[in-house]
Amino acid sequence: TVLAVLLGAVAIYLAANWLVVNDRPVASDAVVLLSGELSRPLYGADLYQKGYAPIIYVSRPKLYDQIPNLEKLGIHLKTDEEYYKEILLKKGVPEGAIHFYSDRHVSTVEEAESLKKVLGDRPVRLLVVTSPLHTRRAKAIFEDVLPNAEIFMVATPYEDFATKWWTDQKSTYYVVLETAKTVFYYLGGAFRSTDSPTQRAPASQH
Repeated sequence: TVLAVLLGAVAIYLAANWLVVNDRPVASDAVVLLSGELSRPLYGADLYQKGYAPIIYVSRPKLYDQIPNLEKLGIHLKTDEEYYKEILLKKGVPEGAIHFYSDRHVSTVEEAESLKKVLGDRPVRLLVVTSPLHTRRAKAIFEDVLPNAEIFMVATPYEDFATKWWTDQKSTYYVVLETAKTVFYYLGGAFRSTDSPTQRAPASQH
């Protein structure tokens, strides 16, 4: 019992470090920006400017659920990809180097599957940019979905987390969430657009 408690304590303490996989950037065919934090396009632009890749792929995430209701009130929000594009342009990435892909995905699995539709099975080298605590799961997913691609997972330096993650609200949220999602993926699970109640409703009527 004491050993189990000690091992559990060590696992909790090291959880954040285990979630982080940060490869060294290398010359690649493209930079891939996963949707989420705005720290990601900031670093993607840096990699482009340093000559690591000639193009940047930007995924399109699912729109916020309340956008239709807000638009009825005359409130128009920018989409995540619009923010990404604005950041990239402001940091000197030419518009012709920015390529959007995917169709309103809800998960990293769908992001990888959508990119495979663009790239096919040809061998490519990709620099995939995401948040530090998302890197381990994202790398596993992209390597599974794109087996012919070399995947270099790079964590954005514009976003960090507390070493003692349980003392920081945001770090705690992401460590717990990512640990659960990572275990879920390794057990064979994946979140998809068709899982949402609004997507399932029409099918259940037939």
